[in-house]
Amino acid sequence: MDQIDEFESMFRRAERESFEYASIPIDSIALVTDQSEDEARRRQESLVRFMPALESATHWRFITGDEFSNVNDLLRLVDETQTDLIVAYRHLQEQSLVPQHSLGVYLDVLTQATTIPVLVLPGTAGHPRDLSTLLCDRVMVVADHISGDSKLINYGVRMCPDDGTLWLCHVEDDAVFDRYMRAIERIPEIGTDQTRTLLDETLQKEARDFIATCIGELSTARPAVQYESKVTRGHFLKQYTQLIADAEIDLVVANTKDEDQLAMHGMAWSIAVELLDVALLLL
Repeated sequence: MDQIDEFESMFRRAERESFEYASIPIDSIALVTDQSEDEARRRQESLVRFMPALESATHWRFITGDEFSNVNDLLRLVDETQTDLIVAYRHLQEQSLVPQHSLGVYLDVLTQATTIPVLVLPGTAGHPRDLSTLLCDRVMVVADHISGDSKLINYGVRMCPDDGTLWLCHVEDDAVFDRYMRAIERIPEIGTDQTRTLLDETLQKEARDFIATCIGELSTARPAVQYESKVTRGHFLKQYTQLIADAEIDLVVANTKDEDQLAMHGMAWSIAVELLDVALLLL
């Protein structure tokens, strides 16, 4: 029992920082398209109707298909723009060859080479989803470790309109959990069955407690928004895909940066390529 108590205490000491609410400014937006400026303006109008959170933007910049022919061109234009948000469709300039397991070469690089959040619209550049009859009022924040991720949650609530619903979700991935349990099973001083239960309860409790704190703060800062939460354990992609479908989510907010690699964060990549018909805000 002493060993189990010590093991549990270790996870208590690893608790992350508390949530801090901050207002996210989105005053300028760069809309990237491989179409003409006239088409970009039409898409801007439908985008603002779909996403009321963008109505407050005072400056729009259109980066059109005749301005870039490679990734370096697009990165230079984005760098010159100095915007708060980039908006684009998947598979820019790739209508004839739509890759099945990426966002397309432009967005794959853009989401990693800039610190500017990228809003990926549902559909593809060649076959965009019609936004004219849709309203983005159901937003979900997804994370593999939501505790302490104030930036992710603040962007989520920023994109959720009044009378909308914000979902804060956390899925403990079975694969990661099982890897730790296999290591624990090799330590004879630790009772495996009890530790499995305690570890599962401790990890999920940490996420639930943090989300409860977030909802308390957000309810004061944005009282017109409704808040829902879900904490569970299972197959990461399957659980989130089911949650998104069940809640009829319009926008998913996720982190894409991984300090240890240049490619997109594995969790965000899986969701991004799977959810073709859902808008994504990639931070």
